[in-house]
Amino acid sequence: MAKGVDIVVVGDDGSVAAEGTDARYRLRNSAGRYRILSDTPGLLVLRRVLAHEEAAGESEGDHDELDDLEQMLTEDTSPIEAGGRVVFAGEILSPMTLFQVIEIVAERGFVGEMQVFSSGGRWFQLTIDRGTLLHARSNDPADRLGEVLVRHDVLERSELAAMLDDVTANHRLGQVCLDRAVVDPERLFALLGNQITGIFLRTLTVGDGAFVFSTPDPTQPPPDHTVHLSVRALLMDGVRRLDEIEIYRRLVPGNDVRLRAVESPRLGALDADAQAVLARCDGATSLGDIARALELDEFAATRAAYFLVKSRNVEIVSRDRIDEAEVRRLAGLFSEILGDVFLAISAAGGLEQAQQMLGAWVDGSGYGAFLGPDVASSGRIDPQTVLATVRAAREDDPLATFMHVAHELVSFALFCAGSALTREREMALSKDVNARLEIVRRS
Repeated sequence: MAKGVDIVVVGDDGSVAAEGTDARYRLRNSAGRYRILSDTPGLLVLRRVLAHEEAAGESEGDHDELDDLEQMLTEDTSPIEAGGRVVFAGEILSPMTLFQVIEIVAERGFVGEMQVFSSGGRWFQLTIDRGTLLHARSNDPADRLGEVLVRHDVLERSELAAMLDDVTANHRLGQVCLDRAVVDPERLFALLGNQITGIFLRTLTVGDGAFVFSTPDPTQPPPDHTVHLSVRALLMDGVRRLDEIEIYRRLVPGNDVRLRAVESPRLGALDADAQAVLARCDGATSLGDIARALELDEFAATRAAYFLVKSRNVEIVSRDRIDEAEVRRLAGLFSEILGDVFLAISAAGGLEQAQQMLGAWVDGSGYGAFLGPDVASSGRIDPQTVLATVRAAREDDPLATFMHVAHELVSFALFCAGSALTREREMALSKDVNARLEIVRRS
């Protein structure tokens, strides 16, 4: 087997093997479990299995499905019909990533489907045709048509439950509503447009995850309904929301904040959303839970909370997800791993050079605010710095951001070790460190 080969071979039975040491070397830092984003003829795209997906585990019926798949792989030799072709794919680094990508798709007149996978578990699919949004869907129950009908006072919750008994694969909820004269066609079309617009705008709020844009998949049935909305106009609305929510986050840093109402609230200046949120601000329920209970999207809930805080009708009690003991534990684990990397480099006589490289990387990345000013020289993450940054963070899950930053820090330290250690020692250190990082990720 050739040493420098960087080929990964997928066998007829679905097995995957790295061909050559170069391929194995490049894949070692990506050890873990993945889901297939796209398996088109020209490109295979994988994404790492998310923590909440790992925690869910296998369902009781999974084993039977695996047996059926094994039989299909060994017995079915017929060619697989090609689906859509991947045009481009990548990671989402901030909400602006998707804004820029979708803008390119619209401006260049691309035709196809944009799939978006949030690190928080949300999934979105947008069907775009030469600058026009035709359809959108997501895995969020709040985006279903029935929920839209309830939110717009077309149906009561009990009426929706009764109607769902008549819904089939060939007789969708919208048609049931028309059959029962609950809504006229014009109103239903407007509500479908509202549903799709809402999904599109929520897609733009994804700031961490992955995306893939592919040509239309001829193997999939067409959407139940389509609209024709200008992507350019939707993007303008979306960027306005991004600008506004940036302002709101200055007072309401994330959906995990817990709010407590003051004793004498001033209700006169509050809109309906703000009054509904205020009624649930008990100091124990997070804003995200309040939003779900009231069926408000993230933008509306954050906006309501912002004006409640600004008008001094509520006060922020704490952030649900900030567990000080957990932050200190994680900072200690990453510091131990980083310290062992430093020891290995020091034993090889290359510590000073590695510290300089790591210091330049920390300064350039801006991660010093997360890790502490002396992390590059001491090899120790300062838990107090992490706690202060996490508490002031605006994103929904700042602890996950810290995990990502600390993982990158250790990975770059391993890269620095490569210039000081022998190949054998480097490989052994990398194997040990990655095994420990995987334990931290799963803990």
